Amino acid sequence: MNVGETALKSRESRVKTLWGRLKRHKYLYLLMIPGVLWYVLFHLIPLYGIVIGFQNYTLASESIFSNEWVGFDNFRYIFESPDFTQILWNTVYMSLLKMVFGFFAPIILALMINAVTTGWYKKIVQTVSYLPNFLSWVIVFSVVDVLFNNYTGVFKQIFTALGWDYTDPTTSESSIIAFLVISAVWKGVGYSAIIYLASLSGIDPQLYEAAKVDGASRWEQLLHITVPGILPTCAIVLILSVGGILGGDFEQIFLFQGDNVIIRDMTENFATYSYRVGLQGFQYSKTTALGIFQSVFGAILIVVTNKLAGKFGYEGIW
Repeated sequence: MNVGETALKSRESRVKTLWGRLKRHKYLYLLMIPGVLWYVLFHLIPLYGIVIGFQNYTLASESIFSNEWVGFDNFRYIFESPDFTQILWNTVYMSLLKMVFGFFAPIILALMINAVTTGWYKKIVQTVSYLPNFLSWVIVFSVVDVLFNNYTGVFKQIFTALGWDYTDPTTSESSIIAFLVISAVWKGVGYSAIIYLASLSGIDPQLYEAAKVDGASRWEQLLHITVPGILPTCAIVLILSVGGILGGDFEQIFLFQGDNVIIRDMTENFATYSYRVGLQGFQYSKTTALGIFQSVFGAILIVVTNKLAGKFGYEGIW
């Protein structure tokens, strides 16, 4: 048998294997279709628009490819902007705080929920912890304003009645960062805990039974069975979180900035900056260049973090 026939048979074998796998798991692949379509429509097809980052784009142009090509001038403008360093610091600083606290909080919550043995109480705790995730930041902002407003807020009235001084934490320079981080963690902690609860449910119960027979306490079971069981999941979540470090929350930051210039300078990130420069300032090319920078930098971080995870013995995301 010559090389050509061997390659042909190998290719036919791979095709048969793929077709057999598709037939065997056809319903699972059907479930993938909505997600794949969403990804193609909103992530792959719009990719052609990145050429705007290398053009002097205007809305009056006949087509996206009829604009003046300026090379890396838009990137140079972004990096040389006097606001770039401060915005970069704000974005990374707040993202790191949210990532650190938002990484450990769901793990702790999942471990606490998993330790609850009363069924009805466990369901109530899960439901209550999930609810904030389904509230938009507009609703959260409205509730916060009712509670903390410096003039008509509930806490203002209580402090005034008690004769205490009161400062709105959402407008105070000393507390706004902490408030943004805490509110972001509070909003997403319950929903993020779902993946860890799923990981905990995959741990073999026989391991706990064997540990009990050996006289291990609940704390020892937690350290030597539960935590190692969810570490691979923690590694994947951490890798994906690192990739979004230059992203930042637009809706939350934009709402709580309001018209306070000082708060805006402290909390302005790439998302709100892109809105002000791109949509309000009609400088689409410059904000597209900024978006390319964020994507490339995020991809590099994911690759590096995934490589480090492999060095420590975890599978990573590929």
